[in-house]
Amino acid sequence: MIKTAFKSILTFILFTVATGCFGQSKVELGVRVILQRTTLRYTSGVGAAADFLKINAPYYSRWRTALGVGIVYNPLKKVRLGADLLYSLQGGGYEERKNNLNYIKLPLWIGYNASPNRKLIFSVQSGIELSYLVRAKIKYATGEKADIRQYVNKISLGIPFAMGVKFKVSSSCYLTTQVYLYTDVNTLSKNNKTFGAYNYIYPGLRIAIDRNLSNFKK
Repeated sequence: MIKTAFKSILTFILFTVATGCFGQSKVELGVRVILQRTTLRYTSGVGAAADFLKINAPYYSRWRTALGVGIVYNPLKKVRLGADLLYSLQGGGYEERKNNLNYIKLPLWIGYNASPNRKLIFSVQSGIELSYLVRAKIKYATGEKADIRQYVNKISLGIPFAMGVKFKVSSSCYLTTQVYLYTDVNTLSKNNKTFGAYNYIYPGLRIAIDRNLSNFKK
């Protein structure tokens, strides 16, 4: 069911880009770059306090990136709907052992822009995010690698959040920089539901460069 929804949403995005539906003056296309501090957040089964204090399940973070494209539709003056298609490098780990989890991600956003007619605009957005696992490996300091895809759920669902400012570079071009946060809502573990593992991004820097579709042919 989730795979079907993933394919349907992707088809919708491609159709929107190809046809410029909804009225071109309200549609923006662009690129996405996210510099993200990723980790695996664990639940040990002992208790929330222990997990928070990192007693039983320590956190190890790494800086990684996500790249992709996006589309934005502005149905109202201050309201925006968006969808991105990203290739995201995630995972946690430390010097002796690194967890590499690579995903194709599809965030679906609803956002708010304050004072959209100004050159500097406050922007905030959140939504849901579907992730499809394409690579899952552990890399050890010795150089050895182990494939762990059989232990990790292929499809995951999460909640993204971004807040920052949108710059009006020209009449048709916008640059958005935002603080970015993300967490999974379902455990990655296939076999052990008590000892849960969740992708977690804190913090991240999300950069979006968009151009209004009505000016593409000019």
